[in-house]
Amino acid sequence: MNRFGLRFHHFGLAVPDVVPAMRYLDALGYRAGAAIFDPLQCVNLALCRHAEMPDVELVWPGAGPSPIDQLLKRRGPHVYHLCYSVPSAAAAVAAIEADGFNVAMISEPKAAVLFGGRAVSFYSIAEFGVIELLDDAIPETAVLRGDQYAGA
Repeated sequence: MNRFGLRFHHFGLAVPDVVPAMRYLDALGYRAGAAIFDPLQCVNLALCRHAEMPDVELVWPGAGPSPIDQLLKRRGPHVYHLCYSVPSAAAAVAAIEADGFNVAMISEPKAAVLFGGRAVSFYSIAEFGVIELLDDAIPETAVLRGDQYAGA
């Protein structure tokens, strides 16, 4: 374990069009989960898994305005966040800040459809980049469908 209590979970890849991205990942041997729309995050998502490589979360705009629109406009398709699973996002952020890093919250914790209702929050770490923290706890109110990924 590291000083911050973070366990790597996935890379977040912003793409304007999911078809070429899925085609590329498929050629690498990834298996894509079902594509879903997350109304709280206003984006489409699909988690792609591989037996030997890190998971990749494909993130692409929905029908309306999306938080990744400006990212895609400025940089095109790119890995824009690293996701870590944590027992407590607040404790992880406190530990990162205690180690001297400047952390700014980008998005408050929200229940993530892709992860069975587990809370996700986004932070910018100065001199590093954007991280997503995925809370280990699955809320009792979460209803899991077969096409949703609920694993850590």
